[in-house]
Amino acid sequence: MDDVRDGVIGVWRVGWSGRLMGYVLAVGPMCAALSAWLGVLSHPDAQSAGSAGIVTAVALGFGLIAWWGLLRTRLELATDVIVMVNPWGTQRLPWSRVSAVSLGNWGAQFHTTDGFTYTAYALSDLAGGTRQDERFADVRRLVDAQLHGEQTL
Repeated sequence: MDDVRDGVIGVWRVGWSGRLMGYVLAVGPMCAALSAWLGVLSHPDAQSAGSAGIVTAVALGFGLIAWWGLLRTRLELATDVIVMVNPWGTQRLPWSRVSAVSLGNWGAQFHTTDGFTYTAYALSDLAGGTRQDERFADVRRLVDAQLHGEQTL
């Protein structure tokens, strides 16, 4: 995370155990749906097709929830803006509005000059397997360097 590529200083995602859970939530039901459709091929009737359709809809729901809540969530520090992709939305925060950063219960909290706080969910306890204070130390080091005009490389 020490080199700048295409204006991106660093990217943090949900930790490996959270991402693994996301993939399991997405792939497991999809395997069940595939199995149901293979059953339709061996016993083609309306009841089998209806069951396979329901299993497929449930699998798509689980996949969407896993992707939306765990797999797409990230924090990007770029040279001009902070991008927080959270399950409830994406926030773009210009560096000029940032006054400080702290670690809260739900992730890294970026405090603005006008008193608002934006939370990056990617640094929440879902990062499992990696201590939050270690991941946050990298974020704080880069934020402090960016706020104080220091070289981040």
